[in-house]
Amino acid sequence: MQPLMPTPVLFSELGFSPLDHVPEEQRWTPRRVYYATTRQRINDMQRIDYGNDEGSRTALGMTLIGFGTPQLSWSDLSEYSRTEERSSAVDLAVSGLMEIGAYTPGTETSDARDETGSLAWLMRDMNASIEASRDDDLLIYVHGAKVNFYNASAFAAQLDHFMGRDMTSLAFSWPTRQNIIAYGGGGDVRRAYRAAPALTSLLEELAKNSKARRIHIVCWSAGGRVVTAALKDLYERHQAPGVDLREKFRLGTVYYAAADVPAEEFFDALPALDSVSSRVVVTVSSKDGALNMAQLFMGGGTRIGQRNQEISADELEQLMATERLEVVDVSRDWEGRGFDITGHRYWFDHPWASTDVVLSVRSDFTPEERGLAPTNLDLLWKIPSDYPERLRQSLTREEIQLRADDF
Repeated sequence: MQPLMPTPVLFSELGFSPLDHVPEEQRWTPRRVYYATTRQRINDMQRIDYGNDEGSRTALGMTLIGFGTPQLSWSDLSEYSRTEERSSAVDLAVSGLMEIGAYTPGTETSDARDETGSLAWLMRDMNASIEASRDDDLLIYVHGAKVNFYNASAFAAQLDHFMGRDMTSLAFSWPTRQNIIAYGGGGDVRRAYRAAPALTSLLEELAKNSKARRIHIVCWSAGGRVVTAALKDLYERHQAPGVDLREKFRLGTVYYAAADVPAEEFFDALPALDSVSSRVVVTVSSKDGALNMAQLFMGGGTRIGQRNQEISADELEQLMATERLEVVDVSRDWEGRGFDITGHRYWFDHPWASTDVVLSVRSDFTPEERGLAPTNLDLLWKIPSDYPERLRQSLTREEIQLRADDF
């Protein structure tokens, strides 16, 4: 069972709930999340669930995620979402799940085949959601290793929740297994790369048929491998003289949280990422045990989520040449704060780090407008010791709830 993530410091410090502005007629504690998965559906006609086997098609549907018990009131959920300390845990549960069908993803040489009409249905229903939402952007969450289908939907629902329930969200679930051996041995790494073309195809379909103003992606850990491979593939399929890929695919913020992506692989894909997205944010921490173990036992060099990676002069030059990259070092100057931001789930569990995830997707603010402090490198930012105070001084409730016209 996944409990509601800790309240981002943005809300506890500014003294309001992400739910305060939700209209009366929309105050319903469960939250709908669309999904696309390359997991094979479990062969059970009495219930819908997806296991660890790889499917040949992409299944589509929607999951209803309940927040707390059925007796939890909206006012109590709103209070829990603004406070640092909660009187009780708010567990998330699957309250309902509807499979629409499945389609065959497109490739570099063939279009997607919507044999069941599921893709068309998804686009129609998602567009209705986008048009009815206060924010006409779409959020896609791509999970890491060792989790199941439920986890992907629950995490997506929580991110959506703390972004004010203003946008439409979708969980992309790839078939990782729930044990470290499957990932550490390389089997699930290969699965991640095999799932990437399905995400590429989904982004192509969303660009053609969705009404989303921007499509944002938050990826965690090994999910970064899926996203990196998918966006590189997207670039290679569609690059052409005079084609603005950012305008074509409308990708907004691509947020790499504690990403288990080998640095060499990321640098190779960086020109593509810079060409297709409006903003790429990478977080790094000094003490991410999962990434340290991955480097030690799996090889492949340092990961982009590690702070202690060595960067050559050529790589630094390449980094500085990018237009859209922001690196947030959550450990930098930790002595001044009196605490480091560590672990593998810090982007989700630490109220300071999760605030930047929310603001990077929910707003078009620059790093400085998000309360971050500059360093000696233009693209490198830190979370300063006076971060809460900076948020109080630079942001208002109205600013957080409004979005600029463009980046």
